[in-house]
Amino acid sequence: MIKNVLITGVAGFIGSNLLDYLLENTNWQIDGVDDFSTGNKKNIEQYLKNKRFLFIEKKCSHVTSLLNYDCVFHLAALPRIQPSFEFVNEHVKANVNEAIHLIELMIKENHFPKFVYSGSSAIYGTPEIIPTPETEKIDCLSPYAFQKYEVEKYLELLATRYPINYVTLRYFNPYGPRSFNPDNKFNAYSSVVGIFLYRYKQGEKLLVTGDGNQQRDFIHVYDLAKANYKAAIHPERINAAFNIGNGTTISVLDLAKMITPNYEFIDKREGEADTTFADISKANKILEWFPEHSVEEYVKMSIQ
Repeated sequence: MIKNVLITGVAGFIGSNLLDYLLENTNWQIDGVDDFSTGNKKNIEQYLKNKRFLFIEKKCSHVTSLLNYDCVFHLAALPRIQPSFEFVNEHVKANVNEAIHLIELMIKENHFPKFVYSGSSAIYGTPEIIPTPETEKIDCLSPYAFQKYEVEKYLELLATRYPINYVTLRYFNPYGPRSFNPDNKFNAYSSVVGIFLYRYKQGEKLLVTGDGNQQRDFIHVYDLAKANYKAAIHPERINAAFNIGNGTTISVLDLAKMITPNYEFIDKREGEADTTFADISKANKILEWFPEHSVEEYVKMSIQ
């Protein structure tokens, strides 16, 4: 039975929304760590006096024990594809070393809480099978994608020797409240939805990369939070990866047109897939998880 959990990256976009979800839908005691490298204190301020939430400002690598926890949600990361080409070492430290530190703590203490790892669909590159199942070949097109897959493999390999109990959630394109922080260029999971809506509200042109025909499977952060919860409460030791997407796609150009006719095209960026489209049947069946939101509804509500 889960009573005490840790959320790393709790002040980030997904971390803070997961905190919302767990405080509303469980009676768990929740600790959260964040060093504000991408997170924003404003995202969690409303909960700082909540008796069920304890915030600790520190890096994951400064966590000294996991003995108190029944589950760890590891969301802390620098999850941006383009900056990972330029600031390679910084991204390795954030995206690989921090996760490995937590895994080593479990091994050292011989205590293995459920470990729910936030992975990425970026590991598929430009997939051959559409919609893409978890069995699709791995083809990392960026350092960020490789770093996310590297942690997946560490979990898989170390679980053959230690009783590690993990679930990897391969996020597709998250969007929703708090997804874009214009003050932080490394803002966690800044999907094009958040960027477009921010530019629209500022009266600026939307910048569409390439011809805009790239297809994206957008998943609402509330649905991501629910997927984390479902992974945590699953009674069995799954030790597997799941696609967490909406199971539908829309082109970036069509998304822009939904918001405003005020857009222009810019050069295509390297390292990004032409299509992301999740086959979510595995998560449907095993986690009993189903997305409830659509990006079209969210955009309509946001521009109204």
